[in-house]
Amino acid sequence: MGARGSGGDGDDTPAGIAARLDAELAALADPVRAEAARAYLHSERVHYGVSVPQVRAAVRGMHRAHRGLTRPEILAVAHTLWAPEVFETHLAACVWLEAYVDRLEPEDTDLLAEMIGDAGTWALVDVLAGDVAGRMLLRLPELEHVLRAWAAQDEMWLRRSGVLGFLRGVRAAETYPRWFPVLGEVADPLLTDPRFFVRKVIGWVLREATKHHPDDVVDWVSGRLDRISGLTLREALKRVPDDRKAPLLRAHRAG
Repeated sequence: MGARGSGGDGDDTPAGIAARLDAELAALADPVRAEAARAYLHSERVHYGVSVPQVRAAVRGMHRAHRGLTRPEILAVAHTLWAPEVFETHLAACVWLEAYVDRLEPEDTDLLAEMIGDAGTWALVDVLAGDVAGRMLLRLPELEHVLRAWAAQDEMWLRRSGVLGFLRGVRAAETYPRWFPVLGEVADPLLTDPRFFVRKVIGWVLREATKHHPDDVVDWVSGRLDRISGLTLREALKRVPDDRKAPLLRAHRAG
């Protein structure tokens, strides 16, 4: 991605905006928190030790001051924030794209895929997939084919993203009828994927669907007890009443 730029307090170029964000985050550095975060995320990146709310607050402030950026400028800021191997600037890049998600276009999913492939951790992937791609899908339903393609990839984080991108669609009652059948088609062939982060996300998105349509989710998992993992099943049924959940869990264990 693009080289990291420099900029002073009055520099409103993409490089200057990214540099000010970086400086603001570095000023909040907490070495103790940084070491704990690196251990928790099994990360090889530099960590400043800045909390997620602090990163989001810094990005919100910069977004308020630069609402009139062009789309190329928005993307350039994200590129520049992503260039250094620093977790907080990578997270800021993700949150930055989320802040301007209404300005993104279908071709910008290429950038999202590049970032997802490079992210290496759910802590970045889930913002890019759930908060950015998921919002884009609701505005641009033609992006369905992009998420389907991500889910079909063997690369774990793209596959996770291809499922997670449907979370917002199945969680909201008004968009559920459009997106739950698609989620089912996408998730079905992935049920035997042995990887934790794939199994977990399928269950998570199904769980969100139970907020308004628990019967549909129960029916969906009931027909797949021979292939669904225990992790996916438990996650999917967390909000389902015990009298409906317990028989399915017993049947799965017995099978």
